[in-house]
Amino acid sequence: MKRAAVVIVTYNNPAFLGICLASYKNQSYKNFAIFIADDGSKPDTKAKIDQYRKILPQPITHFWHPDVGYRKAQIVNHVWRTLDPAEFPVVVNVDHDTVAHRRFVEDHVRQHDASDNLLFMGRRVNLGPAVTLTYTEENATQLNHGLPWRLVKAALKKDVEDPNRAVRISTPWLRRLLGRDKVPDLLGSNFSISNTLLRKINGYNEEYKHYWGEDGDLFVRARNSGAEISGSRSIALQYHLYHKMLSPDPVAVENYYKVLIPGNDYQYCNQGIAGSKENTSDVIIHKA
Repeated sequence: MKRAAVVIVTYNNPAFLGICLASYKNQSYKNFAIFIADDGSKPDTKAKIDQYRKILPQPITHFWHPDVGYRKAQIVNHVWRTLDPAEFPVVVNVDHDTVAHRRFVEDHVRQHDASDNLLFMGRRVNLGPAVTLTYTEENATQLNHGLPWRLVKAALKKDVEDPNRAVRISTPWLRRLLGRDKVPDLLGSNFSISNTLLRKINGYNEEYKHYWGEDGDLFVRARNSGAEISGSRSIALQYHLYHKMLSPDPVAVENYYKVLIPGNDYQYCNQGIAGSKENTSDVIIHKA
């Protein structure tokens, strides 16, 4: 199986980041490295990352740039730009407010076994506020195994959305029979992409200056480029820790739906991995 880069986007939440990193301790597939795309967090985030360098067997590289507003696309592109496709053919992308099932990385990488032109899209179980408070770095690995009793009780209290997504179905024909391999679009917290495809479509579009839009934009370009698109709600399982969600920029939403028009030939963004206008000299890289 191919080696993967797991890219974790973070901003000023070391508590959630610690829970996220803890879920990578016992992954069934070990051949991956972790890259943190940090959109300007305070020093306590670096301290948390340094703590996990001593815990996780995989190397962690921390990319940071100053906080001058929402610049997720820029810092993630900077990480992606450094990933050699020969070393990391598969790029798995997650957010710091998520917890991975123990076969999360394995499931993503397996989808790329037969393709170098694939975008694979996962989904997540949305944890409510009460059950989120019960998870810590010490017990988050309970979620590594699917649907623990704690989650069942929370679901009965309506404190979990889509608990059925915590049931892993490894058999492809059964997933198809149950309609579990139908995913309509890209969720930025859970997707993987062939590194060669990432470069072909030029990564994230850095023209998005506000929250929301860059993930859907990437999906549209991948689709229009003729890439293989697949997804599942029953493998690459992930759990989302509750927090107050930001509101999307209405202009970004409008632009997103414009490019969804059938027949659109939009396949490449001008400001991405190549053509970035960001001042990359202010990016600090802390290696393992």
